[in-house]
Amino acid sequence: MRSPLGPAIEPIGDGPPPAPAPSSEWIMLEKHGPCFVCQPDNPGGLRADLYRVGDAIRCRYVYPMALEGPPGHAHGGATAALLDEVMGAAAWNRRHNLLAVHLEYDLRRPIPLGQEVLVSGWVRADGNRSVRVAAEIRLADGTLAVQSTGIFAVAPEMFQKPFFG
Repeated sequence: MRSPLGPAIEPIGDGPPPAPAPSSEWIMLEKHGPCFVCQPDNPGGLRADLYRVGDAIRCRYVYPMALEGPPGHAHGGATAALLDEVMGAAAWNRRHNLLAVHLEYDLRRPIPLGQEVLVSGWVRADGNRSVRVAAEIRLADGTLAVQSTGIFAVAPEMFQKPFFG
């Protein structure tokens, strides 16, 4: 397969990762900078905890009332931000100095506020200059609420300043 961002890419798989491992096998990712999605000290942020589980990134999240879009449901922008972060973490789990260049979201079901959802992200293919990723959000009953895909391109010049720490 030819990528517009580089030579042939190595297919990893299009399907979601296997079912979540027991929480005891989840490894929490480090927080980075003043991140809107994961930094607990960002008063306007999502304050999500992301975990590495094998090759996948997982997050259990409860959308608070402050992230309401349609009455009683999560705002699509907050959902997009969370999926962007999970896909980015999956790409960075593969290699560093990447940033999003293309993101797509299919909102299939509204996400109720106050109910835990499972967010999962994984690498679909790894190329010389980009990583293709996918993510999904599932409701508590397992229903697929959102699917997303993205391309993260190698961009070391964007990370001259230390990103973590």
